[in-house]
Amino acid sequence: MKPIYLAALLAFGTVSCVDNIPKLQLLSATPPDEDCTVPEDEALLSGSLNMALSSNYNLGFVVTSNLTSTPIVVGEGQVADPDSNAIYLTELDLSYRTEPELNIPSATLPVYAAFRANEDSTLLMSVLTRDAQNALFSATTGGGIVDVLVTMRIRGHTITGGSVETNELSYAITVTTVPYICPKPGEFPAAPTVLCDQRGQNGAVPLCEAP
Repeated sequence: MKPIYLAALLAFGTVSCVDNIPKLQLLSATPPDEDCTVPEDEALLSGSLNMALSSNYNLGFVVTSNLTSTPIVVGEGQVADPDSNAIYLTELDLSYRTEPELNIPSATLPVYAAFRANEDSTLLMSVLTRDAQNALFSATTGGGIVDVLVTMRIRGHTITGGSVETNELSYAITVTTVPYICPKPGEFPAAPTVLCDQRGQNGAVPLCEAP
């Protein structure tokens, strides 16, 4: 098999080592908590997904802006809004490498997010397109295993019209489709009760309940 995990490690380790620091940086990739909060003190280089329990993989990022918000003042009055360097994200680029190779097409998806200049924030996204989901489910149904390297970049603009592009970041996911059976006979998986249910991601399984 190709060294897809090594590629993920190398890609993640170099996202901050660039000649021109991007105006917006994606940092600390990690799945969200159940309430959709993105942990700011955790980071993962790779994860796993059981498509029998979840069709997509949620990934959160700490986002830092390298623009400076500076109001312009003439005389006694401010003539420029301190948010004039606010950043609006509009497009998400996603591409995939897999082992075995499934030839999942790259995609650019419309998104919307806004960040103030010179402030850290968080961002939460699902990283599998519909084409990716269909290809991975077909390849793993029946016991197959697919290693996926997802590469992503987000683009947008400032309120004054300047273009913005984040760093490129890669994340590795091992995908399977393994039916889940509750350990106690007669019980069945409970329905999700939280917005960011973790079942299927990184070994998390649902709670089971009696009929």
